[in-house]
Amino acid sequence: MKIFRKIRETMIAKSKVRNYILYAIGEILLVMIGILLALQVNNWNEKRNKKKQLNAILSAVSFDLATDTLAANQVIDYYEQNHENSLRIINKEISMDNYKECPSCPSLVTIYKPMPIQKKGFELLRNFSNQESVQNDSLVTNISQFYTSFITLIDDSNAFVKNEVLNNLNSFKDYDWFVIWTQGKYNQKMIHYFAESEDYRKRVAAHNVLAAQNHLRFVQAYKLNATEVLRLIEERLDSN
Repeated sequence: MKIFRKIRETMIAKSKVRNYILYAIGEILLVMIGILLALQVNNWNEKRNKKKQLNAILSAVSFDLATDTLAANQVIDYYEQNHENSLRIINKEISMDNYKECPSCPSLVTIYKPMPIQKKGFELLRNFSNQESVQNDSLVTNISQFYTSFITLIDDSNAFVKNEVLNNLNSFKDYDWFVIWTQGKYNQKMIHYFAESEDYRKRVAAHNVLAAQNHLRFVQAYKLNATEVLRLIEERLDSN
């Protein structure tokens, strides 16, 4: 600034008004360019920080989806086996003579495996989307649509199966074999009920509709779509 001031004072002293005006314009342009460069650098830094923040959130979503797919595998395995055993009861393949071939048959309608969905990453992404303009980011849109479609569906399905299981459990309290059943023991009345009674056959059929024909399919669909979203996230993170 001292150098600029001396130049201005010299030009004014020598009455070089035209040169001074040109110099003043040049000085203004230099100041404006400096300001624009500073703003551009600030914008670059801001975009870089937002990109880092989004990548961190995508990593959190990726971790949640990886956890969910592992949990989905367990739920799918359980209900596929539950479905097979349910068909044995529904088709009257189990009797008083061979009931030991299906040790899990007495608990088909009183045990359930919920599908827990990890939502922390999605909540972070939703909050970030509300604060920042990411409407044009197709990946963020895909993730939001995925969670919006499945969270309510899976949560409701978990609740339906849970309520149905609790209702069955409460109904079993009326039978005199209930206590020994909870202890893993058997008597003839209990064996007959689970192996050959029409009441249990109907309960198994109803449970199979909720568990295998609905809940299992929802979890399979969730896993399939979660795997695809996870792939897209990993591609984005690798490219960055």
